[in-house]
Amino acid sequence: MIKKEINEIKSLFDTIQDCGILRLAGCYVNGEKTKVKTFNESFYNLPEEEMYKYLEIFRKTLSGTPGKNLIDMQFVNQDSENESGGKGLLNKIRKSELKDEDALKYFYDRIIDTYNYVGSYLILLIYQAYDIPGVTTDGIELEDASDEVYNYILCSICPMKLTKPGLGFDDDLGEIHTLKQIFAVELPETGFLYPAFNERSTDDTALLYSSKKTDVLQDVFIEKVLEVSAMLPAKQQKEGFNEFVSEVLGNESSFETVLAIQENLKETVNNKKMESVGETVFLDKESMRNVFEKSGVSQERLETFDKKFNEQFDMKKIHERNVEAEIASEDFEVEGSASGRMADYVPTVKVEEKLFADNVAPVRNFEVRNKNMVLRVSSKHTDIIETRVIDGKKCLVIELTDDLTVNGIPVES
Repeated sequence: MIKKEINEIKSLFDTIQDCGILRLAGCYVNGEKTKVKTFNESFYNLPEEEMYKYLEIFRKTLSGTPGKNLIDMQFVNQDSENESGGKGLLNKIRKSELKDEDALKYFYDRIIDTYNYVGSYLILLIYQAYDIPGVTTDGIELEDASDEVYNYILCSICPMKLTKPGLGFDDDLGEIHTLKQIFAVELPETGFLYPAFNERSTDDTALLYSSKKTDVLQDVFIEKVLEVSAMLPAKQQKEGFNEFVSEVLGNESSFETVLAIQENLKETVNNKKMESVGETVFLDKESMRNVFEKSGVSQERLETFDKKFNEQFDMKKIHERNVEAEIASEDFEVEGSASGRMADYVPTVKVEEKLFADNVAPVRNFEVRNKNMVLRVSSKHTDIIETRVIDGKKCLVIELTDDLTVNGIPVES
C-alpha cells in the first residue's frame, strides 16, 4: 500500500460520523498470559467519549512510514480454506463480521501463544465496510460513483500500563485521597490491516503490518499466526547496509567514495520511484552493484561484492537469529515445536530477499559525524562540502554564505 491509500483508510477514523465501524471486539490479557476479559459489541453502542479514544488508537495503528512502521506482507499460503491460521483464519473472522466467537477465541489464543511481550496488553479488532468512492482522473471524489465495498478488519495490540500512584480529590467526599492505580490502555505497538487496500481495491493476497518499533517485528507472531512472508526490520536493514558498504570498500573507504555512493544511491532510488510512479521502491543486488561501479569503487574491491552481499543479507539466517533472540526470554508453549516449548521452535517462515530503499538511502540529510561534532547537510546540496589538504591536514571545507547563523545569531561571511 502506498501512503495515499493508507491515508484514505486512516482518514475514516477522523470522526465518529465517517468511521463506519460496524463492530468492535477485544481481549484483555494480563502479565500471566491469561485472558481476563473479552468483549464484542456494536461500536455505536459505546459512549461517545470512548469512541473517540478508540478512533485515536486505530489512527495510530495506521501511522508511520511505509516500509519502516507500515509494511506490506504477502501470505505464504494463499489457501483461504485452511482456517487454522493466516489468510484462512483472518478471512473467517472478517466474513463473520466479528460475530464468530469461537474464531475470535482461537485467534486470541494464537496471539497469546506467540506474541512476545512482558506485561498486560489489549487485543482490539474492528470490522468495517467502506463504500469506496469513485475518483476522477484529476483526483476529484465522486459521491455517487462507488464500484466496490471494501470489507476489512483492523487489529491493534496495545500495552496496558499501571497508572502512577498519587493523590487526588474525591468529589463525593470532598476530600483528598490516594488515587487508585488502574491499568490504562496505551497506544498500539503492533497491528495489521486485512485485506490490503492496494490500488484502492481489496487485495486479499496481502495485509499491511504495523509496528511502532523499527528494530523488532514480532517474528513468531508473523510466522505462526499471520503466516506472511517477513522482512528485516528497518533498523537492521540500515545497520546491515552500513556494515556491508564498509566491508566492501575496505581501505578505499574515503570521504569522496562514500559521498559518491550516497549520491548515486539517492539518484538510483529517485529514478526507480519515477519509473514506478511513486510506488514503494526496493533495492536488489544488481542495482546496488551498479551504484558501487558508478561511484568509482575499484575492480579489486568489487570482486568481494557478491560474497559480502550474500553474507550480510542472508535474510533467512537473520530472521532465524531474530526468532532465537525473541524466544530466549520466553517460556510458554507454542504449536510447531518438537516438545511444545517455545525454546524448541524452529522458524520456517518465507523471508523476502529485498531491502526497502528509504531504509538505506539518504532521504533528507547527509550526516558527517565524529566524537566531537555532527554535521548535517541537505542531501540535495552535498556539493557544498569538499575536502582539501590545509597545513598538511586533510580537512572538510564548507563555503560560508550570507545566510550563515551560529546558534541562531547571524554572522558576517
